[in-house]
Amino acid sequence: MAETTLFLSALGSGSSGNAFFLESPDGALLIDQGFSRKELLCRMERSGCDPKKLCGALLTHEHGDHSCGARVFCDTFDLPLYASAETVFHLKRNGNLPRTVRAFEPGAKFELAGFNITSFALSHDVETVGFQFNYRQSKIGFATDSGCLSESVKKHLKNCDALVIESNYDHEMLMNSSRRLDLKRRIFSIRGHLGNKDTAELLGELLGERSRLLLLAHVSRECNNYDLLAELCAGKLAELNRQSCRFEVLKQDVPSEKFIIPAE
Repeated sequence: MAETTLFLSALGSGSSGNAFFLESPDGALLIDQGFSRKELLCRMERSGCDPKKLCGALLTHEHGDHSCGARVFCDTFDLPLYASAETVFHLKRNGNLPRTVRAFEPGAKFELAGFNITSFALSHDVETVGFQFNYRQSKIGFATDSGCLSESVKKHLKNCDALVIESNYDHEMLMNSSRRLDLKRRIFSIRGHLGNKDTAELLGELLGERSRLLLLAHVSRECNNYDLLAELCAGKLAELNRQSCRFEVLKQDVPSEKFIIPAE
């Protein structure tokens, strides 16, 4: 494998836990820590990800399905945690703040593991952020929780070599679920989550000539269906004539393969 290859693995994604492992020739990053230390290490082993390569951890927001393992994992491996100032406040209040923290405001840029990283605010609870990762000429977009995407956010996610974006719920399944009405309303509000049809429509704006990998994340176990989402996405890519863009519906319980992203 060429030394300029990047690797991206989803250790798990869904309402019960989220974590991603992004690796360059210069090191690796753990994006979200929504599992226990033991579970994170188990999933890394299954995915062929070496925790010793980690240079730091990034956190999108303080919800437990993204942050529950942050303190213990980061302290075990002596990793700095990069998180928004509001997220740091909530982690400290909940006793989940690692020893080493790098707080930032949404929009901040920094370098880590060879990546030039740009953070940006997303429309979700608390102070949720997404990330744009650049390594040489390669671009990776990451947005797992957002009720809608602003035009400025779309700029960060457009025409990426690899795009991680949520497709949380099927609207009919959500409305027919046993969840409280106020919770249903929150989920499909602008501060909730993107549904399947929302994400499918966004693909027409976000995918470009360089798009080679699309990962659909944060799929609800109760209010979505992996096969239904895969069928919808395949149809949308065909409609857009983007069949060259590989897509994968990420699972909650099963880590993904290590996806290869050439770094030009």
